[in-house]
Amino acid sequence: MFSSLRAYHTGIKSLLSTLATIAIVWLTSANIQAQNSEIGLELAGHHYLGDVNRKFDLSSMKLGGQFFVRKHINDGVSIRMSVGGGRIEGADDEAFDVFSANRSASFDGRFINADFLVEYHFLDYRNEKLQQNWTPYVFFGLGLYRMQGSDNFGSRLDSGAKFRLPVGVGFKYRFNRRWILGISTAAIKTNSDEIDNVSVSTPTIKNYRGGNPNDDDWMFYTAISISFTFHKIVCSEGWFK
Repeated sequence: MFSSLRAYHTGIKSLLSTLATIAIVWLTSANIQAQNSEIGLELAGHHYLGDVNRKFDLSSMKLGGQFFVRKHINDGVSIRMSVGGGRIEGADDEAFDVFSANRSASFDGRFINADFLVEYHFLDYRNEKLQQNWTPYVFFGLGLYRMQGSDNFGSRLDSGAKFRLPVGVGFKYRFNRRWILGISTAAIKTNSDEIDNVSVSTPTIKNYRGGNPNDDDWMFYTAISISFTFHKIVCSEGWFK
């Protein structure tokens, strides 16, 4: 248990260090001075749907967080890089069906992730002349994650590095030219049927209890974020004469 926690924390530190390096290079580059960029934090509640959890249950939602940097390509499109982590858990509902009752499986896992997202904003909320300080938006992207945990049968879970595909919708509100509040929700295709450690290949579970091997597990999250905007500093030409 302690070794898995150490590996999880080491992974988090490695991801944060990598993104911090990228952010510093990005924010101090000459190119970044020409367009606004943001740095921010996000707090999210994570949920899972798969062979163990087959319906939304708010009681199983667990907290996680992300650190991100965002660059605005134009008035409508932004790109975002983020790293973070969180927890998900699940347990068979014996009242759902006979398979769940006979299997009685549960799991608890921790994950780390790194995502690259493209965001499209429907309204020009950053233009102060328009007095438009909010917008709905959509986003999609590609990410990597690794999950570690255990189930109630005593088996350890380590997914290794896997791709994930987030897609979601959100809302942003600009308090002023520096601070932006965001609310979003997303579905994440995990490209794995073993997030819950329940599949036809799980040694501790008989095949007829292993769930559907053709149906991948999904993660979901609902998040609130706060970000700080960097603006171009305009200097008088006289300073350089």
